[in-house]
Amino acid sequence: MEEPRWKGERNNDRRAPQFNPLAPTIFHEDWWLEAATNGRFEVAEVKANGRVVGRLPFHKTNRFGLKMIRMPELTYFLGPAIDEGEGSPNNRFLKRLQITRELIERLPRVSWHYVKCQRDVSDVIAFQDLGFRTYVQFTHEIAPRPISVLWKQMRNKTRNVIRRAQERFAMAELTDPFEFLQFYERNLERKRHMGELDVSLCGKIIAASLARRRGRILAARDDNNQIVAATFSVWDETSAFYLLSTRGDGSCNSATSLLLWESIKQAARRNLTFDFAGLGNRGSILHYSGFAARISPRYVAVRARRLARVMNELKSLLAPENYFY
Repeated sequence: MEEPRWKGERNNDRRAPQFNPLAPTIFHEDWWLEAATNGRFEVAEVKANGRVVGRLPFHKTNRFGLKMIRMPELTYFLGPAIDEGEGSPNNRFLKRLQITRELIERLPRVSWHYVKCQRDVSDVIAFQDLGFRTYVQFTHEIAPRPISVLWKQMRNKTRNVIRRAQERFAMAELTDPFEFLQFYERNLERKRHMGELDVSLCGKIIAASLARRRGRILAARDDNNQIVAATFSVWDETSAFYLLSTRGDGSCNSATSLLLWESIKQAARRNLTFDFAGLGNRGSILHYSGFAARISPRYVAVRARRLARVMNELKSLLAPENYFY
């Protein structure tokens, strides 16, 4: 069976921007960082022959009375961005290694430094060399293919869930970030979960993404025109990122699956890899795997002074365990 047609579906052909190795993801772009940090971000740079060849944006904060470099709000990847130029693979590796070392050395001294690298960072040797502890986390990805192929490669159960959701719900785009965030917060309160998102910053990020036609809020509505689930995703030149999702009572995972499938199709039309931006939790792993997503590694580097390590370990003891990113 071919892919079903959804009510209100549009052939959305908004294009991604031109690729820039010094801003390899949407999270590296100045407008994103401006919104995600209230303008409080800095950039370490390395130049060669008067030309910038390396950039490492960072967000310095104070937490627990300590100076820290942490990931900004809704910013999933923010590793070194390097233009190593041409040459043999070995020469390019040596250039990347040297540029990364110089970028790290230009960072301010802080008690805690956390970097989560994007897909094109293939190693973290320079971080290890400069005293960082490194490890690997994972994300799900779906490479762009014809939509009929993507539909057929999914699990039968997932296709059936989407078919049933199409019969129950209609999809629509939301243009008001705060309508989405209010729905998100209501669902957290209903589940008695404490939200860690800064709603004000999230609103700025979503508004800036929509204004630049780089983001999309999708909602599923029931027969009473009430929103039962909604998602927010963004895209750059190579990838589309699934950043936020929320659902109300009565939707189960079916409405979310419907919205996910629409986002996956949109990415495929632009020839973009769809990145789930992490594994989520045990339930998410099973849910995402139904879309035939593949597991892809992401490198993380952490450098911490003793007091920061102790305080982080204490915080971890009080928080629910999540080994999955």
